[in-house]
Amino acid sequence: MKTVRNLFRFLCILTLVVSLTNCQHDTVSETQQDEALQKEFPFKSSILSKQDVEANTKLSNQMRSLTTLQSSNLAESVYNETYNFTIDTDVVKFVESTENDLHSYTFPISRENNTSSALENLVFSYNATTDNYEASLVTYHFTASQQQEFLLTQHVRTPYEISYESIAVNLSDIVGETSLPCTTNYTEYHTTPDTGETFVHSSSIGNVNNECEHEDTSGNTSCTVYTIITTDCPVSGSTSGSPSSPSNSPTGGGNTTPNNDNDNDDRVITSPILSPSQIITDCMNGDSFNPLLSEEALNWLQENRSSSAAMSNYLKNVGCDESAQNFVEEAIEEMMANPNLTFEEYIEQQVEDILEANPFALLEIDCNQIDHWQTLAQHIPPQTVKDKIEGLHANHEAALGDWQIQSLEEAGGKVLNLDYFAVKVTTLPNNPVTGTQFNAQDFLVYFRKNINNFTNGSTFEPYCEIPSICQQETNLWNTTNILGAIVKLDIPAYNGVGGDTFGNDGVVVCSEFTNNYWNFMTMEAPYDYSHPVSGTRQFGFETNSDGSYNFYVRGVDRFNSRAQEIAAGIVFGDDIFSKADELWETVQEKLSIFINANGGGSTIVTPVTNRANWEKVKDVLQGKRPTSDLGCN
Repeated sequence: MKTVRNLFRFLCILTLVVSLTNCQHDTVSETQQDEALQKEFPFKSSILSKQDVEANTKLSNQMRSLTTLQSSNLAESVYNETYNFTIDTDVVKFVESTENDLHSYTFPISRENNTSSALENLVFSYNATTDNYEASLVTYHFTASQQQEFLLTQHVRTPYEISYESIAVNLSDIVGETSLPCTTNYTEYHTTPDTGETFVHSSSIGNVNNECEHEDTSGNTSCTVYTIITTDCPVSGSTSGSPSSPSNSPTGGGNTTPNNDNDNDDRVITSPILSPSQIITDCMNGDSFNPLLSEEALNWLQENRSSSAAMSNYLKNVGCDESAQNFVEEAIEEMMANPNLTFEEYIEQQVEDILEANPFALLEIDCNQIDHWQTLAQHIPPQTVKDKIEGLHANHEAALGDWQIQSLEEAGGKVLNLDYFAVKVTTLPNNPVTGTQFNAQDFLVYFRKNINNFTNGSTFEPYCEIPSICQQETNLWNTTNILGAIVKLDIPAYNGVGGDTFGNDGVVVCSEFTNNYWNFMTMEAPYDYSHPVSGTRQFGFETNSDGSYNFYVRGVDRFNSRAQEIAAGIVFGDDIFSKADELWETVQEKLSIFINANGGGSTIVTPVTNRANWEKVKDVLQGKRPTSDLGCN
């Protein structure tokens, strides 16, 4: 008999000891067993592609020996006429020992017109003695409900049968098969996703059938299942020790033939895997009375394996509820109608549609807080301001740039920015010129007319790129009602020589004015082109319940074009609005310093910046989360 691993010996010895001791020792022994298994489990798994299989010459040669039509390369599926199944080579689960060369490749297989809920896998196990791979068919005899449970969690809690059949790769294997009966035992292990702990879930050795209670900190109950199949065949003088007839055993019980030195012991390690089309079909057509996919759609899945793989990953990640089913059904319909459309592109289209309907969709904020920015997001300039811009377009057009207000809805950036920078004022400051205390409205006027004293090198100046309107805009900016005033914002790339040259200018127009606030909308203007972002920013004060004031800057905007957004990401990294944040944080700091230095009292309010949760958006785009996860919470 081949050398049995320490893990297997330990399990057998422990079973014998437990049977000879009284019940008082059961709990202690089982605890010791579990701890030892968790510590010593020597296997790990990963998902490989068809290219990885082709790179393994011995394995790919054995697989080609199974196919009816020989070819130099493996196809997306390999059909075997003798056993009447098709091997899906798009995905394969690789299981390997962390202690030696033992490893296997597990492929999903399918049969034509198969309505069974059982899961069949073809396993190629490495035989160190022959330095080659041996094939076997492993079947998990799931019920319909167990099939659905495996689809959702990658494991099944309740007992089921497993059967094992050696597959003859070529004629010499068939001739050399032993006719003597073999004993096959099965042990299933579950490995939890977050801790990596492994325990025996069920085994035909010792009638083990434990409860499955594992879940990670987020409530995820999925896990990785490993099946160890041990065959014990008497010596028969044959050229092969692999059994050819199928052997069945329930995972919660079975018979064990005692091992002796004259036995041939074979061990297969595998982990169950579903093909992409199986995952989709089981989810979409699991209810035989109400199948969601037509025969045409099922055929399309078989012919479009790349999209099938993407959709199966989506279903494994988000689950198979009604929302996921509807999403996949609509995606398949769209892709069948448009052969060039991929599932990933379909998801991107859905995200764009969501953003068009709700610009706040990518933001991780409390739904109740959206109202603070809703008015700004929906703000449009009054007709008087529109008429002024139209007049400038007609009478002061220039070769470089045009006159146009930039709306939030027409911007090309994907990420919406909502921000709020404020200073809480408990005591209003004194006017440094007159020495008298400001009221809130007068202090806002002072702040506006002296705004450049509160920035970090950026300047707000009346628009004078066209000399003929310079005085008009200067006078308007310095009046008590600035509605329609056009202002140029000069933001240097950095403080120092050359910073202003390489900076980014932007033009804004005052689109609303009251005694408590004014709004700036971004716009395109001659010689300054378009503003880098599109949206509205409000400067003002609000009265708190305790009688204090918040002097604030609040903005809703996104990059004017996708290209500008990408460029900002290259320059500034993940936080593409960091340069703007620096400006408004400086305004906070200098405003608070001024107030406190002139007889007032103030504190800086923690800035509020709401932007896309990049990890969530990425997961949605990659099909790891449903599009319904986008939005406020």
